[in-house]
Amino acid sequence: MGIRDWLGGSDATPADGYCQKGENQLAKEKFEAAIQTFNRGLELDRGNSKCWNGMGKAFLGLERYDRADECFTRALEIEPEYVEAITNRAKALRGLAKKTQDALKCLEAIELCNRALVLHPEYPAAYHEKGMALWTLGKRDEAVDFFDKAKKIDPSYSYPWDLKGRYLYDLRKYHESIEAYDHAIKVRPQDPDILYGMGRSLMKIGAYQHAISYFKRCIKERPDFAPAWLLTGNAYKILHRYDEAIEAYETAMERDPGSTKYRKNIADVYFVMGNQALYKEGKYQEAIQYLDQTLKIIPRHINAWFSKGVAYRKLGAYRNATTCFLRVVEIDQNNSHAYYEMAQLLERGDNLEEAVRCYLEAIRSDPSHTDAMYKLGNLLIDVGEYKSAIQYFDQIIDKKPDSSVAWYAKGKALQKNGQDRDAERCFERAGKLAATP
Repeated sequence: MGIRDWLGGSDATPADGYCQKGENQLAKEKFEAAIQTFNRGLELDRGNSKCWNGMGKAFLGLERYDRADECFTRALEIEPEYVEAITNRAKALRGLAKKTQDALKCLEAIELCNRALVLHPEYPAAYHEKGMALWTLGKRDEAVDFFDKAKKIDPSYSYPWDLKGRYLYDLRKYHESIEAYDHAIKVRPQDPDILYGMGRSLMKIGAYQHAISYFKRCIKERPDFAPAWLLTGNAYKILHRYDEAIEAYETAMERDPGSTKYRKNIADVYFVMGNQALYKEGKYQEAIQYLDQTLKIIPRHINAWFSKGVAYRKLGAYRNATTCFLRVVEIDQNNSHAYYEMAQLLERGDNLEEAVRCYLEAIRSDPSHTDAMYKLGNLLIDVGEYKSAIQYFDQIIDKKPDSSVAWYAKGKALQKNGQDRDAERCFERAGKLAATP
């Protein structure tokens, strides 16, 4: 027995020391240094499969997938059943598939994983890599099954919880998604993609303040990530923290100047602020100022023009209100609400002919608009068009047979038209309906 056999290292070569040093450098992510170290080992022993495998892993770390593939191929020429190298080559091919948008390389990667599992049926890395290749191909359900198999074989397996979080998010299982992201964050607490994913899931369950905290952590790691700024703005908007929402949207716009969607978000915040001032706080002048900000960004914002018209009406500025409602119908000729608002303003100003026309337009735009029918009917009574008024009250009764108001109004029109007996029947009907609990 020679001294090498006696030491238990019959297969040891001069390259082994460099191979071990290179592995240590890989563990510290010193990829360039590791490549040089493995190269020195290969200068001593070109047939050292472990050095080729190690160099391939270093190229993987640098995302130089073509060079990595070459190294793993050399390792497998020397040692065809080298399971780790087979699995690593699958990883390199998957990287090339993503880089070149070549699905065929993903399929080749899956075949390599299958080969590795034939040689070593309990090899977690092969299950993981097959799952990753399937994920890249969009086969999410199957991918997660393989991740789960790897975890079952090896409880210490580094499960891709971030992918599981995305998978569960897409299934709308938001609480489970949050649990998965929580695991992922414990492993990689500064990964901006994971932090962003957690924030998205928290948004879906209404935990907006918590979501903001994760978006802020994401932005700290990746300040130029516009989607995180966008969702931060959305969360602030829902929490009625409008100034902070606008600031977040403006930052998103700075980070992604080629997109126009952030301007719309800013316009919508001003619109919400305007409506709050208008409908909840009764601050009509302030509402107009906010709505003007919306219209400055989106000049054809129908709802902003409509709300601005309501605000002017509340202030008694009927001419300005009418101008706003006219702007609405210029943009949308079938906006029954704007025609109805204009009709009431015109009626208030004794412009009865135009008021009738606007009520008719409201009904044309929305044949179910019974309020417009009722107002028009009463206006027709005032101008002596009793038969026409009766027709509109009948239309209301067809749609709302239990409307005591419509029956009474019809009675008034019949009475004005000299049909007293018919009118009395309508009044009786209105009285019975009004008394019905």
